[in-house]
Amino acid sequence: MYRPQVQEKNYAETLSQVTLPLPVTSKSSVSFFHVASLFVFFFLFDSVPRLVYLHLLLRIPSLYFSRVTRIFEDARLSLPDIKRMARARADQWNPEHPGVQPSVFLNYPGNTALPRSLLQFRASWESFIDALMSEWQTLNVVAVLLMSAILTMLQIDDAAAHPITRASALFSLICALMSLLYGCLYIVRFGTMRKMHKASSFAQEAQKGTNIWWNVWVLLAMPAVWLSWSIIMFLTCIMSFIWLGGSSKDTTTSPGADLGIQIGLTVIFSLGLFYFALIVRTFHRYG
Repeated sequence: MYRPQVQEKNYAETLSQVTLPLPVTSKSSVSFFHVASLFVFFFLFDSVPRLVYLHLLLRIPSLYFSRVTRIFEDARLSLPDIKRMARARADQWNPEHPGVQPSVFLNYPGNTALPRSLLQFRASWESFIDALMSEWQTLNVVAVLLMSAILTMLQIDDAAAHPITRASALFSLICALMSLLYGCLYIVRFGTMRKMHKASSFAQEAQKGTNIWWNVWVLLAMPAVWLSWSIIMFLTCIMSFIWLGGSSKDTTTSPGADLGIQIGLTVIFSLGLFYFALIVRTFHRYG
């Protein structure tokens, strides 16, 4: 009689110590809901703002990023080369005087000659800076011509009277002015960017992850971005002037003739956009 009581007592203690796991369906449903909510949160508040921001910049910073990275990839620079490039003396960049001078400390690293890859990189970097300066000068000329065209458009009574035409012209004028301001500032400031310690900072920026909202690629693209938006708004101004004004007080032509002129101008405008898209696609394919 005593032995069964011990077995029942042990069995009861065993049941009291056993903890059953949570149902599998409940755990999986909670984890799925958590993962789905995180995905939706990051998509709405991280991925979507990034995509919108890149498209507002017309993806122009990626062009400058590819150009700079191509220079560093062709030079095949490693991280020690970048650091050495930043610490190199001025006489070491001269291929005729590589910086090897008689000294007591013959094994000092600063007296060693720079490799030919770094010398070639310097030539490529200086050519890139010269190309940037030439581009910004061209953008400034286009911005000035565009500003004169916008001011001429605003002097037309029908264009200045319509709110859409007037607003798009003013937006275009502001964007062209910002592009001109940035271009002049860059031309003055980037004359010192030929130095190799500045190039090393660009190299380090290209090899590490950067903030998408502001980085050197967005910096380089600012004149082109603002000028592009100025051109877009000016084209909007022209199309609004074609369809919304210009012929309201004209009694020399019939309404059918006015409609035909508007359609013809729109077709020419669409054809120009079509060929522009083909040009951009071709340039993108050839890099």
